[in-house]
Amino acid sequence: MTEPTSDSRQPRGQLKLLAIVAVVLGPILVAWLMATTGVGIPQTQTNHSALVEPQLSVQDWQLELEQVGYGAPWRLLVTAPGECTEACLALIHEARQIDVATGREADRVEHVLALGQPASAELNDRLARDYPQLQQTPLSPTAYRDSLSAHPDAWQQGPQLWVVDPLGRVVLHRDPANPGKDLLDDLRHLLKVSKVG
Repeated sequence: MTEPTSDSRQPRGQLKLLAIVAVVLGPILVAWLMATTGVGIPQTQTNHSALVEPQLSVQDWQLELEQVGYGAPWRLLVTAPGECTEACLALIHEARQIDVATGREADRVEHVLALGQPASAELNDRLARDYPQLQQTPLSPTAYRDSLSAHPDAWQQGPQLWVVDPLGRVVLHRDPANPGKDLLDDLRHLLKVSKVG
């Protein structure tokens, strides 16, 4: 029997070395590609709307909501620090549509309008006719703007739509770029996982 020559052992040793290098460097290369391209990275974020951080509450805005705490409803809150213009009315309509679209959970949700100045008689008549279940509450424009100083400037401009949890915390904001369907999806998820309200 003849012994294998050193030439036949050399390619086998090189293959082992390449395999070891591939095992070590392969995952690093794959991780780098995932990080730079974003392909294959799981999405752990479930919300589509903007989370309100730092935290706000209805007390920060000096809102007089009747029931806050366990057993209180979730609220779709439209804020208008100035007059309630057509943009404000569009958000009220959207809040109503979202409320209705929650389906069997609709009894756990209310829609509320917080106005920075008293509504005109014409506006009150229109709201009573078109949105008979809409609640209204006064809003302190100064407290509202002060509480939003650490948030995006756009949130202070004009009417806005928010989701308020039963404990009075303002948890989500509807961005103009995101349709109401995204807010509806987020609200449905919150209603599903929530034990309060």
